[in-house]
Amino acid sequence: MKMFKNSFWGILKKGDWNNENTDEVFEPIINFLVNHKDQYIFDFHDLMSEFLYELDRKEIYEHSINQEQFNEEDFLNQRAYVLTNGNKYYHDIISLIKPLDGELKCPQLLTLPAKAWSIKNNKSIEKYPHTPKYNIQTKSNTKYW
Repeated sequence: MKMFKNSFWGILKKGDWNNENTDEVFEPIINFLVNHKDQYIFDFHDLMSEFLYELDRKEIYEHSINQEQFNEEDFLNQRAYVLTNGNKYYHDIISLIKPLDGELKCPQLLTLPAKAWSIKNNKSIEKYPHTPKYNIQTKSNTKYW
């Protein structure tokens, strides 16, 4: 069964977003994913990669605020932060209604699917067998760069 986009956003809402400890923020999401089949985790990862890929646009970077010198890894982590703020914020950023804030980053989201799989299967994170559907690296969405 393929995961729907709304399910992805619902899963992210499970995060403990008021917690100042970044590791604990994602615990409820990881615990949720651990209780599902591997394919569900992979579907979550595929959707996450799709949304990150869609945000990979020069115009979004140029419309952003608080950016220092361009850094591809920072821009990826900034795009991850967008996802943690939900569907509406994502659409506001992609539609250029709101600027991306270069100071806000969330690299922890990027390893979330592999962490959940690792815990579920009691294997090291390096053994994570899934390659997401979309390349999430900055400038991989060549249509928009």
